[in-house]
Amino acid sequence: MSSRLSSLSVAVRPKGGTAERIRGEVAERAHGVVDRVELLATGITQGEIKQRLANGALLREYRGVYRVGHRAPSVEASYLAVVKACGEGAVLSGRAAGHLFGLLRARAAPEPEVTARTAHYIEGIKTRRSRSMDPRDCTRWKRIPVTTVARTLVDLAAVLAFDDLARACHEAGVRYRTTPAEVE
Repeated sequence: MSSRLSSLSVAVRPKGGTAERIRGEVAERAHGVVDRVELLATGITQGEIKQRLANGALLREYRGVYRVGHRAPSVEASYLAVVKACGEGAVLSGRAAGHLFGLLRARAAPEPEVTARTAHYIEGIKTRRSRSMDPRDCTRWKRIPVTTVARTLVDLAAVLAFDDLARACHEAGVRYRTTPAEVE
């Protein structure tokens, strides 16, 4: 059983809890985003998932990934949904990670970018495969699996203009005390 499920099993089975309350609690901890595995762990059946999709209580984001009961997702909810769609060990990366950390100036959130151990081809998600992603390059920010600030800067160095990269490095130093040695 994955660590994600073992932490859920304790939290999702309070005495006297209804399936709807339990589903809501799971989603609340994750920006209103749940996946099929998490729903099944709460005791909701495949048939009940289909019923909730039909009546709008669950909104499909990607195969096996859903938003719970609301129509306007936050940036965080959208980013978490793409990470969940790419599977265990996937992390938000690139410009999307830079935006999440507040390193980039942008009017709108960049398109999601995800780094995962295996190749994924999911419409609307830019994915990179990295079989050797060092666990030290991964963290959680706002409850979203993401590359660390230092790793994000390395990824951004390949795609940003010099001035934009310098600004991102400055923000990383000010906000997170990221040093050149950490990036190295």
